[in-house]
Amino acid sequence: MTLSALLVCTDKAAAAVLSRVLNELNIRVEACPDFARASIRAAQERFDAIIIDARSSAEVLSLLRDTRTSRLNEATLAVAVVPSQDSIRELFSLGVNFVLYKPVAYDRALSSLRAAREIMRKEKRKNARAVVHTHATIDYANVQGEKATLVDLAPGGMAVLFGKKLPPTSKVYFQFKLPGQSASVRLSGQVVWQDWNGRAGVQFVDVPKTSRKLLDEFLGAKLPKKEEKQELFEVNDVTVEMEEPLGMSVISREWTPGHGGEAAVAEEVATPVGASATTVDPNNRRAQTRYSCRIGAEVYRTGTSVPNHCCLTDLSAGGCYLEVSLPFPKGSSVEILVRTYDLKLRLRGVVQASHPGYGMGLVFELRTKEEQANLKKLTDFVAANSDPA
Repeated sequence: MTLSALLVCTDKAAAAVLSRVLNELNIRVEACPDFARASIRAAQERFDAIIIDARSSAEVLSLLRDTRTSRLNEATLAVAVVPSQDSIRELFSLGVNFVLYKPVAYDRALSSLRAAREIMRKEKRKNARAVVHTHATIDYANVQGEKATLVDLAPGGMAVLFGKKLPPTSKVYFQFKLPGQSASVRLSGQVVWQDWNGRAGVQFVDVPKTSRKLLDEFLGAKLPKKEEKQELFEVNDVTVEMEEPLGMSVISREWTPGHGGEAAVAEEVATPVGASATTVDPNNRRAQTRYSCRIGAEVYRTGTSVPNHCCLTDLSAGGCYLEVSLPFPKGSSVEILVRTYDLKLRLRGVVQASHPGYGMGLVFELRTKEEQANLKKLTDFVAANSDPA
């Protein structure tokens, strides 16, 4: 499995150290010290990682913004090399996964990039797509029976040629037959990106068991066999080089499915104002058990009755992550309604990190015994059906 990295570095000494480490890790390096050229390359080719080292945090932020608006690298793992902590929170808001401080030391760079390589490998396996060319019948909004063409297929979504632009964040219902299969696949998905010529990325929302079996059979025959079973969602702590403590004490990295592939996002977690004494202290988040899961849910802004369908993909005693294309702003107070075959319960929380197109990280607010009991029920249910992350 060949991994690639775009190294954007104006410091020759730092570039030499980073190139040496990447070569030792068998990661193909494309060095590009010119920021304008790097922005063009990010729009032309998909990289497994982009490492940005500039004279100022402003230059790093500028290139990151360009990268995140590129469909090819909008979710690529990002490493920022900065001189200080001045813009670190803004860096994380743009999806930076690792931060290194200058001067770049070989040992620290090796440790961070070795961890990054494992993430890149897992993500590359999970992002594998099978090329497919088959026609589908689609329904959406007030439109029924239109035709579309599937371009490629992955376990969590697909690229589709609709031939025209659909309403933003449309939910679309599909019916199609995959090559070599006689039964029809029926499922629904949400449009998460579109381009000018009518091609779009669709993230699966509801896939019946019979259709999931057909998808798995097709992908199992087309995609390379995995050496080991990969979880759909993973959460890992990231060690960030710290010159001094930040106001917000824990930084964690979360991988979120969606947006035409798997997207990497980062969040800073702090103790929410007004949280009860029974709320688990986020400062001790590394001691908490976290579970990977995929549970359908609805999330509401507190005081409204408008449901936003989402997927709960990570759970701990202190908070959770919700996949949703249009997340609420940071600081929003929300209510979550979770339904399973065995449960129906409500929880409250505060948005701690918002990532448009991906989702949002929440810290729970457990103000009543009923809410505490609901979280315990949900945690017990998830623990019984999954392994700790």
